[in-house]
Amino acid sequence: MAEILLQLSDSRAYALLSAALDSRYQCREIQTLKDVEMYIPMGGPRGCVLGLFDKSAPPPLNDLRTLRRKHPTLALVLAADFSGREMDLYHLGRVNVDGVLRLEEKPSARQVLTVVDEALATCLAEVVVQTVAQDLPPIAQEAIRWTIERAESRPRVPDLAAALSLTPHTLLRELRAVELAAPRDLLLWARLIQASHLLERPSETVENVAFRLGYGTGSNLRKALKRHVGCSPTALLERGGLAWTLGVFRREGLRQAGDTKTRWTTARSSRWRMATPNRDKK
Repeated sequence: MAEILLQLSDSRAYALLSAALDSRYQCREIQTLKDVEMYIPMGGPRGCVLGLFDKSAPPPLNDLRTLRRKHPTLALVLAADFSGREMDLYHLGRVNVDGVLRLEEKPSARQVLTVVDEALATCLAEVVVQTVAQDLPPIAQEAIRWTIERAESRPRVPDLAAALSLTPHTLLRELRAVELAAPRDLLLWARLIQASHLLERPSETVENVAFRLGYGTGSNLRKALKRHVGCSPTALLERGGLAWTLGVFRREGLRQAGDTKTRWTTARSSRWRMATPNRDKK
């Protein structure tokens, strides 16, 4: 079960959030922001919900920046009563926190889960980009990141194109220019990657994951994994779960061929050309 750290000095807020999250996550209480570092070497939590209840004190922006820089794949969610503290929200946005729970709005358990789930999806997208797409052009990185972040909402190709300020035809052409998979294939793999990620949680069943990601039935998800990833859900977990799926995605889903590092910097399209020099150059 994915672990979520809760640093909430307000007992009512802790009761609200732990009750909402306990059905899907293993919650562990910590006392200070620095306590997060204790758990990172131990396999690491997937996310951290931090409370900001002292209205007289500014948010610990420097500490949050340090945590963000050191652990970019840790989901950071801030919880507080933000009434009259709109500037705090602005500053927290600049730190790139992954989610905000406005307790003055009395969020329901479902809303709490949604915010945390979306924060974890954002960090999963970052893991994928760092693992398989660091040497890809920006258009590929942004497309992969966007599709994974929104896999549960079942987006379509026009949605992806609009998010990148392109038409579907132009998006397809831009991806073909660098010999990448078509947009519909990126959407397909985003769901498979998210499914592999969710299946690693003991609390999740194949049927639940299938429902969350729009496969309809567990049988349909099993068929999709067998066809594209090469194994059943059980075999997938035995082979490494998410890591296995990312390996298959890197080898087959991206449809790379030849010396990709050179091709990215010489692609016909200039709209998304890397601003940095070829990474082969030292």
